[in-house]
Amino acid sequence: MQDKKPTDQQSTWALSEPGLPLRRAVMGALAIATSMLGIHWLWTLLQPNGVGGLEWLVIAAFSVTFSVSCVAFWTMLAGILLRLAGRHPVTLRRELPSAADAPPLAKTALVMPAYNEDMADVVHCLMSTLRSLHETGESDWFDCFLLSDSSDPAQREREREGMARLQRHFPDGPRLYYRARDENTGRKPGNIRDFCERWGAGYEYMIVLDADSRMTGDAILTLVRRMVANPQAGIIQTVPLPVGQRTVLGRFQQLAASLHARHIANGLAFWQGNSTNYWGHNAIIRIADFQACCGLSPLPGRPPLGGDIMSHDYVEAGLMRRHGRSVYVLPEIGGSFEGMPGNFVDDLKRERRWCQGNLQHLRLLTGRGWRPVTRLNFLLGGLAYVTAPLWLMMIGAGVLDAVLTTGDGRWVSAATSAPQSVINLVGLSLIILFLPRLIGIALAVLDNDNAGRRLALLRGSLLELGFGILRSPLMMVLYTGFILRILAGRPARWDTSLRGRRRIPALQAWRLGGPVAGGTLVVALVVAITAPRLLPWLLPALAGPMLFPLFLQVTSLLAPAWLPATPAESRRRVPMNPAAVGRTLPPPAVTLCDTPREDYRPMPLQPLSTPPSST
Repeated sequence: MQDKKPTDQQSTWALSEPGLPLRRAVMGALAIATSMLGIHWLWTLLQPNGVGGLEWLVIAAFSVTFSVSCVAFWTMLAGILLRLAGRHPVTLRRELPSAADAPPLAKTALVMPAYNEDMADVVHCLMSTLRSLHETGESDWFDCFLLSDSSDPAQREREREGMARLQRHFPDGPRLYYRARDENTGRKPGNIRDFCERWGAGYEYMIVLDADSRMTGDAILTLVRRMVANPQAGIIQTVPLPVGQRTVLGRFQQLAASLHARHIANGLAFWQGNSTNYWGHNAIIRIADFQACCGLSPLPGRPPLGGDIMSHDYVEAGLMRRHGRSVYVLPEIGGSFEGMPGNFVDDLKRERRWCQGNLQHLRLLTGRGWRPVTRLNFLLGGLAYVTAPLWLMMIGAGVLDAVLTTGDGRWVSAATSAPQSVINLVGLSLIILFLPRLIGIALAVLDNDNAGRRLALLRGSLLELGFGILRSPLMMVLYTGFILRILAGRPARWDTSLRGRRRIPALQAWRLGGPVAGGTLVVALVVAITAPRLLPWLLPALAGPMLFPLFLQVTSLLAPAWLPATPAESRRRVPMNPAAVGRTLPPPAVTLCDTPREDYRPMPLQPLSTPPSST
């Protein structure tokens, strides 16, 4: 397939990417220049005392980690500047799509893969979405499928009952269907592939939902119309904001996403254009393109680095681009939401699976046929986790040097002999890490829509920023542990996501977090005895890991009332289901509709290391 251009470039719904090569060149130049400046100041800091093997190792690790941070900095800053300028990140136009030339709708399936999910929560999310869609008056264009991979017969019965209850609430549409597979072949990608092969021919598009997804009817209609107006598009992704969690961890992470996620997505859309990533849900997909392009082959070898690809969505976006189809992120489409785990333990299970999937992507870097931006996405996704052991290695080098050498060690000596280089390097690092986030907080607090709750939003935002400062070095230690387990051949499991408010008792918190806290405390004591002048420099990196058990326990508690909800929740913009639909309803008086007639069309597997023309 080759890139297709929009048939009507005058439509306000059409997407184009003017000056995209220049945008990428500018962003690349800014990231490289900033990285080189930081590396130069580190060199000037270390050079007076001589640069040996250990210093070269530190410089190499710093070069990788700091460069990744610079890419994130300029991406987020570009997103903020686009918002302030009122420019669309893809088209660079000021105007939004006009209702006057809105394209017609097309037959679309809402598909929700499910694997042993809590059906009360699933029904709540689906009811919220379908109610909002029904209120638009356009629900006849849509069918909804619950695609079950659940293994327990009792669970399947609960799923059938839940879907029947939903059908009772929406007798006039959209139509609701339930399908249960006998085997969980290929996990979630295999589940979606099975739908496409059996029923994909009956629909132009599908909107993929997770079991905790909620979308407004307006967001769904906007996605469909954007797809109709852009025949070159294979995937259009929204920015799903996490909502609904009431624990301390949930409130912090939801608030952070509400403040910063759209700025990051704006920046990504600006320089990636038609080659952005797909995040696996709350996105619309052209089914014919997906069938032709996105059949995933397993990676050669055994898990964890071989076998089924855990982070399949990045690869599916890459396959779309390899076949000449466009993949967009449109941050301006609001009304897209998702759930999230309520405690650190459940959140880390999901992170470990993502870590394995992103490390698998690194194996694809040398494959032929990928677009340059796809390769960069694979690399950045892998480095998001690989930078953790690199940071840990740099800190470990400083500690080891201080412990084994006489005096204060070369790092403290270097800082003493070149204070201006220290000031320059620390100042640049603080700007890179915090300036975009502080601007994002200021913009949210000054937004007129948040009048009346500005103080609460400012308080919550600053607390979340402090929490993030403590959490980052802890995640560095945990990510390093994930990578070591993966390299040791211990794969992550793809289990049902846990999103409830499960409290972590103190005993469990100390059992799980005690080894990390104890090991960090030992390091702090050794440094305090052998090189006390180094300890103040290390405390920001040691505090989070030492507090790990407390983090596990406290963040699983119900959030206090003064820790604010997200702006979208406060403004009641999240689709909700006011009626009780779940285990409390009596058995439904209707039965489920039979699934539509199958028109089986096999979905070819795509090679992951060679271009399509070589097969």
